[in-house]
Amino acid sequence: MKNHYPKIGLGKFCRLLGVTRQAYYQHFWHQEQYAFEDDLIVSEVLKIRKNHRDMGGRKRYELLQPFLLEHQIKMGRGRLFDVLSANYLLVKRRKKQTKRYCTKKCVKNFL
Repeated sequence: MKNHYPKIGLGKFCRLLGVTRQAYYQHFWHQEQYAFEDDLIVSEVLKIRKNHRDMGGRKRYELLQPFLLEHQIKMGRGRLFDVLSANYLLVKRRKKQTKRYCTKKCVKNFL
């Protein structure tokens, strides 16, 4: 909106939308902060994935705990799954193969 109407101040736009100017700026600061944290986490997940290709998200979350504490990043398992899915890093589930047994004699006894 500010780009379309450069002569109108930001305060008027914020009042029109019912948001304080502080909340407007905090929103952009948080977006930058989350983007930086997400990039760190994606790089660490790629390092883990080199050794453990098919490891699921829950086990990766457990392996990431020391990294998250070291960098003081607060992230739950749900947000980790959101970050992984946004970057196409989720492991696809495999269908469970059922064992097929032959109830009748399938092969003739040639002995």
